[in-house]
Amino acid sequence: MAIDKKQYKDLIKMVNSLFDSVLSEFSPEVGGKIRTLVLSKVIEEMEDLIGNSRPPNMFLVGRSGHGKSSLINALANRQVAVTGDVKPTTAEARPYLIVFPESHAAWNIIDSRGLFETIDMSQKSDGSPDRDLPLEQAKKDITMYNPDVIMHVIAAPELRNLRHDIEVFREIQNTLRRELGNVPPTIMVLTKVDVLGNPRDWPPEKSQHKAGLIYEALRYAAENIIALPYQFVDPDNPIKGILFKDSVEYIGVIPVCALMDEKWNIETLSELIGGVLPRSAQLDFFQAQKRKALLKKLSTSLIKRFSTIAMGIGAIPIPVSDIFLLTPLQAIMIAIIGGLSCRRTDSKTVAEFMTAAGINTAAAVGLRALARQLVKLVPFFGEAISAGIAYSGTYAIGKAAEAYFFEGEVKKPEEFQKEAQEEYNQLESK
Repeated sequence: MAIDKKQYKDLIKMVNSLFDSVLSEFSPEVGGKIRTLVLSKVIEEMEDLIGNSRPPNMFLVGRSGHGKSSLINALANRQVAVTGDVKPTTAEARPYLIVFPESHAAWNIIDSRGLFETIDMSQKSDGSPDRDLPLEQAKKDITMYNPDVIMHVIAAPELRNLRHDIEVFREIQNTLRRELGNVPPTIMVLTKVDVLGNPRDWPPEKSQHKAGLIYEALRYAAENIIALPYQFVDPDNPIKGILFKDSVEYIGVIPVCALMDEKWNIETLSELIGGVLPRSAQLDFFQAQKRKALLKKLSTSLIKRFSTIAMGIGAIPIPVSDIFLLTPLQAIMIAIIGGLSCRRTDSKTVAEFMTAAGINTAAAVGLRALARQLVKLVPFFGEAISAGIAYSGTYAIGKAAEAYFFEGEVKKPEEFQKEAQEEYNQLESK
């Protein structure tokens, strides 16, 4: 499941060819407006997601033995980092580039190493801990590496013993905020929740006692350590994690088990990380994990963005009654959805979906004919294009393509008409 960024130039050529083939039927005035309102935004969207994509920069903070390497392995969904309990003797951060060639992705991991251990080793003349060294080192490292997200990794059984570390990290954050203006989003990750209480009581869905211990650890972190208003990630399953409202320190606390054979709640953490990453870092982050559910969420986000772009056609300030105007946009959306699921991002992928949906693509010679065939997928359209029709029709086609490529289900776009209309109404109400 991966979009090969090396195919990006071919994808851009496909976009331009599709638009050229359809816009040739319209006057230069109409064509120019469509290029401004639609084509330029399609290219911009593709640049954000694919053209400018880069490895995410993830900065890890935490003591040795608290599971930073295991956490990276669990997030990557494979063994990529060396685990161990060797205690570092320096606070110097070390960068690691993790490459996922089969997923056309890479991650840049910065391990802060012995940041907190240095506090233990450094003392002032009066015997008190010297916080200046780790503070200056952290400021230097974060300024140098400019991370997209910081993960403060804490072994859950040690949570009540590490208030001092958390206070120091808060000082680091406040200093960075004063001197640099901001601090990257920070997530507190509670690892090793499986060894809270009896390790044999696992997973928490089968042990009410284990679930209770995780719940208490979350509440302690939120109420006694961070002491800010919070909400549960999933109110129906509160042990999945908590989020803080308007916090400049931590955006949330997520409990996990990072053991490869017993991973738990990693997808919740992945979703939170992906939600705060810049658009340019999301593709590499999600593709590396090969998790269908996460890539499908990225696909759904893409569908909403392309549907919003489609609204621009309905906003063209001149009479236009040709539904073919939407087909280049919809075709490229289908190709990218297919790419996220494992297909190539080209016209053959579009044709595969259309064939599955019952459209005879044998008659579709060339991109222009393929675009005309695509119209047959949405019989509820009608001829006149309005913002609502443009949004709903594009959304419905996208969701049908998503069901096909990700779930292997052949569904008609009409089946998503109600959902599409609800999405449009929500958008209009904002």
